[in-house]
Amino acid sequence: MIKKEMKEKSGKCKRAMLVLLFAFAVTALLAGTVTAVTHTVVESVTRYAPAGPAADEEFDVTLRISYSELPLVVGIVETIPEDFTFVSCPTLPDEQYDVSGQKVAFTVICKESEAEIKEIKYIVKAPSSGDGTFTGEWVDLLVLTPELEEGKEGKWHTVAPEDGTTVIIGGGGAGAIEEGVTATPTPVPYVSTVTKASRSIPVMEAGKEVATTFKDMDVSMITLKPDADASNVEVKIEKVERTPDIPEPSGTPYTYLDIEVEDAGAAKIEGKVEFKVAKSWIADNSIDEATVKLNRYDETGGNWNALPTSKVGEDDATVLFEAQTPGFSLFGVTGEKKVEAETAAAATPTPATAVAAATPAAAPATTPTPTAPPTPASKTPGFEAIFIAVSLIIAYLFVFRKKGKEGGDEE
Repeated sequence: MIKKEMKEKSGKCKRAMLVLLFAFAVTALLAGTVTAVTHTVVESVTRYAPAGPAADEEFDVTLRISYSELPLVVGIVETIPEDFTFVSCPTLPDEQYDVSGQKVAFTVICKESEAEIKEIKYIVKAPSSGDGTFTGEWVDLLVLTPELEEGKEGKWHTVAPEDGTTVIIGGGGAGAIEEGVTATPTPVPYVSTVTKASRSIPVMEAGKEVATTFKDMDVSMITLKPDADASNVEVKIEKVERTPDIPEPSGTPYTYLDIEVEDAGAAKIEGKVEFKVAKSWIADNSIDEATVKLNRYDETGGNWNALPTSKVGEDDATVLFEAQTPGFSLFGVTGEKKVEAETAAAATPTPATAVAAATPAAAPATTPTPTAPPTPASKTPGFEAIFIAVSLIIAYLFVFRKKGKEGGDEE
């Protein structure tokens, strides 16, 4: 009883420390919605599941991190199956991972002056029987704003299952996925709840990119690159309706956005716009993802110009795209319908009547072989925000950046 009370007290103290660390980080980072973005360090995180463990056996799960260069700051949230028990993580200090129910949050930090970290291992205890599915998400914190929720959309990626995600107790292969079962994301309705927002950027240096993020909007991040130094620049974004004096862009319209960059002085600012498109809209309108474009309206010519646009990620509810733009004004997101959806009926040949007539009438009827119904697709649970875990990795991010800055000053 005493041991249980001490454990609960320790857990409460740990959570309290996490909250304090997070509050300190946010207070210190006054311009919390602005962070410099130059590249993505982390390329992928892959899970290696074991061969089928024995009943009640403890086994290792390995997470291998692929990245291009240091420094490295990555957060990983793993969800272990029901009835499986997390035991420990021998490759990380206790303060760099936290457990909440079946979810475990890891923080991997590796500076240029330290030995590289390529993988982490954690130990799980199997139940007495059955099987279970491991899932996980990871985020490269060098491209995520320090705020708790800001900019999360599109930045979290699925941990890739190298040996599968389903562990079968007592055998069944190395984490093999059951035959005939296809993991598909559960559709989640998406609604942009914020239609208007603004950000202030205190300092911008010529030739350097600065990104500002937006929460619960169709635009998740705007990256700015000035050709001259600027200060106290205002970025304003608003979801608008197209007025009658402006023609429709080519394709099926999804949304219109007015993005303005003010008080830039003599600096000319180009950049990138990250935006989200609801998967439900893509499906309902038979849109080809490859044709989704961000279009910029040219007031002088009175026409729309399609911008270079590419897909950069997705989650259960949305697909994330990024577009390069030479400036900021009125934008429209559009997509083209799939060609096969429009021409499938015309392309299907009509069976000739003569073929049916040529079939011998006396031929014995054959009983058609019954077709087995398709195996229902398994549902992969969507990502759920884990506030304790995110607080942990954000707090570490602040500590890491602070130490890195102090180290640079000493040079």
